[in-house]
Amino acid sequence: MRNIERSSGLLVLCALAGAVWTGQAIASTAGVFQFVAGDVRVTLAAGSERPASKGSPIGVGDTVTTAKASMAQIKMGDGAIVVVQPDSRLTVAEYRYSGKEDGTEKVQFRLEQGGIRSVTGAIGHTHKGNYMIETPIAHIGVRGTDHESWYFPSRASIDGVPAEAGLYNKVNVGLTYIQTESGEVAIAPNQVGFAASALDQPHLLGAMPEFFNRSFELRGARRGGEGIPAVAAVEANARGVNWGTWRGGLVTASNRAGNSNMPADVAAKLPATAQLAAFPPQVINATYNYASGTVGGTGSPSGTISRLSVGVNLTTQTISNYSVNATVGAQNWSGNGSGTLGNYMSSGIMLRGNCSGCVPGGGSPAAIGSATGGFVGGQSGGMTTSFGMNSATQSISGSALLTTK
Repeated sequence: MRNIERSSGLLVLCALAGAVWTGQAIASTAGVFQFVAGDVRVTLAAGSERPASKGSPIGVGDTVTTAKASMAQIKMGDGAIVVVQPDSRLTVAEYRYSGKEDGTEKVQFRLEQGGIRSVTGAIGHTHKGNYMIETPIAHIGVRGTDHESWYFPSRASIDGVPAEAGLYNKVNVGLTYIQTESGEVAIAPNQVGFAASALDQPHLLGAMPEFFNRSFELRGARRGGEGIPAVAAVEANARGVNWGTWRGGLVTASNRAGNSNMPADVAAKLPATAQLAAFPPQVINATYNYASGTVGGTGSPSGTISRLSVGVNLTTQTISNYSVNATVGAQNWSGNGSGTLGNYMSSGIMLRGNCSGCVPGGGSPAAIGSATGGFVGGQSGGMTTSFGMNSATQSISGSALLTTK
């Protein structure tokens, strides 16, 4: 058992990686709302209430409450990104960050109900126990950068999809574990851990809960591992989607893609059935090739995607081959993977490959990671995708737009 304080009211996130905000956080300000959709309220520590809005601060002791079909994205002072999902309640119980990792930095959230997606920042990078979230029933330790947690005090429904009471934790990148008074379970990428109560033995679920596919999720590049900045798509026009480089976590591709009648990020969040229904009926196999995107890695915020292609088989409902080659600094990365369309459009598929130059003079050590994506355009003629890979002590992550032309 790991040496973590045992309490049925703690959800502990020990983050290994994150992008650092260059400015120091104001003493009473923990973060700033970057995006607000629907009815989102902030109850201040003093007791008054106000609506949340883009650019408004959130302070220590403040509670964010989202209504149904509403959500908020917050950028914390240390560079962390927190997406508060619909019908959720999250409190910033404690926050200390002076702009450096000297052991005094600390963040503590309290998740009373609903869900969050977290891409961690500087806090917890060096002092792993300083990033904490409380829930009523369990501890979760995180060895990674990108994960989603939901806590339901009682049986719930998200967009008509039922969810049993308990704590769920899905890993996108990294490794986590859930710990209750009865034990713990380790959770790897594309897995979901679950605990029904404080006395329940946590365990892995055999299938991805459907409500994860219905939750709001701002798409961006996934960080592949320790120490690399988030590199994501925004602000550089390429075939109708705004692409570029941005350090800080999750972002939105805010323009239109192909012949789509909706923003690319919204199209990628549609249910899988809606995306697949856009394919012309005569299409059985489709190959998507790289059009534009960004990639970065440890010690080098930008690189080049030399090749990226994705083969789709609609008969078997699979990604038949996901193949990527990228150069970041002196490193040459390659990765390949396959899997079900359902996993690719939700939790992601596994990538395996090599990295030449990740260990100077050490040949091409193995690399491992994951990729996810969604279809865009009037006839699903485009695809947005994000990927991340680790090799030795090095990591890369990237986002791209692909087309069938």
